[in-house]
Amino acid sequence: MNLLGLIVEYNPFHNGHLYHLNESKKITNATHTIAVMSGNFMQRGTPALLDKFTRAEMAVKNGVDLVVELPTLYACQSAEIFSHGGITLLNSLNCVNSVCFGSEIGNIDILYLIAEILIEEPVIFKNKLKNYLGDGLPFPKARAAALFDYISENKLYDTSKEALLEILNSPNNILGIEYIKSILKLDSKIKPYTINRVNSGYNSLNVNDSICSASAIRNALKTSSLDTINYTMPKPTYEIINNIVNSGFNLVYNDDFYQILSAIILRDKANLANYFEVNEGIENKIYNSIFKCKNIEELQNEIKSKRYTMTKISRTLNNIMLGIKRDDIIKTKDLKELPYLRVLAFNDRGCEILKEIKKNSEIEVITKFSKIKHIDSDIFNTLISYDIKATNMYSLIYNRDNLSSVKGPMDYITSPKYIK
Repeated sequence: MNLLGLIVEYNPFHNGHLYHLNESKKITNATHTIAVMSGNFMQRGTPALLDKFTRAEMAVKNGVDLVVELPTLYACQSAEIFSHGGITLLNSLNCVNSVCFGSEIGNIDILYLIAEILIEEPVIFKNKLKNYLGDGLPFPKARAAALFDYISENKLYDTSKEALLEILNSPNNILGIEYIKSILKLDSKIKPYTINRVNSGYNSLNVNDSICSASAIRNALKTSSLDTINYTMPKPTYEIINNIVNSGFNLVYNDDFYQILSAIILRDKANLANYFEVNEGIENKIYNSIFKCKNIEELQNEIKSKRYTMTKISRTLNNIMLGIKRDDIIKTKDLKELPYLRVLAFNDRGCEILKEIKKNSEIEVITKFSKIKHIDSDIFNTLISYDIKATNMYSLIYNRDNLSSVKGPMDYITSPKYIK
């Protein structure tokens, strides 16, 4: 078995994802694929358009063999924490041969070189970084300048300062560097590969081609019918979304959670500083801003400053809503292996992967919550409690027009989807 790992969100699965999947299989000669997918809340601190089980079903119907959940504590955080969670989960299985990610640069050599320098932190690089910081440069610019100096002076790679800055400021390159850093930190045998992202940028809202961003598709679905953008997604994705909408379920957007978030902020004013990324007094700004705003976009704009990007604000608010505490992130962010694998969807080859995992790893494979064994593990309980909480909160919105079909907490009553 040649097992390819992917770290994904599929929000929703579109033509660009299909291209990435097929190209990744091709360049790695993979016989089987496992996707570690964010659950019901995304890396940018926003809810998923569709629930995790439905998105996992989409992935398998489009060619992935096994989809498992990236624990919530990792899924909703910065590139560094998100990447570490995904790579650590794949590495914990002891049978994944490769990981392939999309990047703007499409060149593994320069991403690997940057990752190595950032991990090893050579003295010359550290001194240059210190000097640039002393000159008053913000950390990202200081680091980029120090990297360029170190790389060019040692003739490690032929690139211009402008090109290097573009690499370091592109979101998928950033994720790629963090994936490689995690592989190096774990001394993992997983081999990294990358392919070029095609067409639309990560956050582009333009729907003008068969391959566009997931952001563009989600934005279009707010105001247009599914049929007007069906050319942007594979047939299984279209059919699943169409069935969901026609069954009375809700496509989920950020503002759907505004009242819940507002209530939590007002209730927990005295405890806001305990949540991850709530620091430097921003809790007071968040609390005071709630009284002026009627939706999450207005709240984010009210909080925004030079110190806080919109993405960081979004993640911070999401941490408050999900109750993600700073101490729990500190406890789990540097784990060398993860204690469980939550199965969301699979096919026959996925069954073969699960057998291989059970043969090579002691990780607990969860298909039914009623059979969970690690109830005495603090790390296990910390991680899984957030998964359950996130699913329960998401279900309040996703199932609000279908409450008669809900028999209890969705993690306990929903089985992984087997796609024949």
